[in-house]
Amino acid sequence: MNRPFLVAAGLLVFAASTACSNPLPPPAITADVAGWHGPVTASTITEATINEASGLAPSHRAPGILWINNDSGGEPVLYAVRTDGTYLGSVRIKGAVNYDWEDVTSCVIDGQPYLVAADVGDNYAKRDECVLYVIAEPDPAELDPKLEIMAEPVRVIRYVYPDGPRDCENVAVDATESVIYLASKRTLPPVIYTLPFAPEDSSRRMTAKKVGPANGIPEPTGPLAKIDAPWGKVRHWPCSLDITPDGRRAVLLSYGEPYLYERHDGESWADAFAREGVQLATHGLIQAEGACFSPDGKILYVVTEGTPAPLLTYTLTATP
Repeated sequence: MNRPFLVAAGLLVFAASTACSNPLPPPAITADVAGWHGPVTASTITEATINEASGLAPSHRAPGILWINNDSGGEPVLYAVRTDGTYLGSVRIKGAVNYDWEDVTSCVIDGQPYLVAADVGDNYAKRDECVLYVIAEPDPAELDPKLEIMAEPVRVIRYVYPDGPRDCENVAVDATESVIYLASKRTLPPVIYTLPFAPEDSSRRMTAKKVGPANGIPEPTGPLAKIDAPWGKVRHWPCSLDITPDGRRAVLLSYGEPYLYERHDGESWADAFAREGVQLATHGLIQAEGACFSPDGKILYVVTEGTPAPLLTYTLTATP
């Protein structure tokens, strides 16, 4: 990644911000980094109800479909779109509450595709517990842009952190382990935690297990650190997590860039996250909040809050 470019761009934006109350982030520059090409704007999501896209997950029932959740205060609903931006419909999770949904993830466990809606946001670190809603992924054939379908949770996982409340926008499932991974947002560095995907007793509140740090996401310095915007002084905060279905690669999306972590043979995720992540080219979005891999792990999708929302892609073009 060309850090000097980011600093230069930051200088220009910082100068402009003195005359503009709503400065724009540095523009995205398409580049090839570690065998990944991007970002490229693949499409635009224009559905008005998807106005605070905060999480992104691929369908494992049909190709070319993504699931999205809105941020805090929205409906307890997941929205389906095609990768070309076409809106397909929505599913409401029965009995769920959207206190602060910050991510959605998908996986296939024992042949069954699942979606996990993550009510895990905690900006002021004061929540008594966080909640994960697990549902069987609906059949895409049942989706209708004009109708909302209902889904009964397979399980509801309520949990706390072992070291006190944590803000979190980063949830993923490693299907090879049947383990849920979470990463804190406002700690430096981010801290990784785990929960079982299928606890023996989901009726009781659980305590997540602390795994270790996710290293290699630097704090902004210089002019960028002075800009009061997500892509400015807090651009290092991670806001989405995903793991490829084969359990070999993870992404932590920050407000500035995606960071990739590779897990080598025989390694744990604690080992992989302890190394510095590979920083891909900046996405240049005002408030990027959602990221996910395609089911084959060869495309990384990134989306921002707001409407219309560009859907960006990074494509694996070579083996790193």
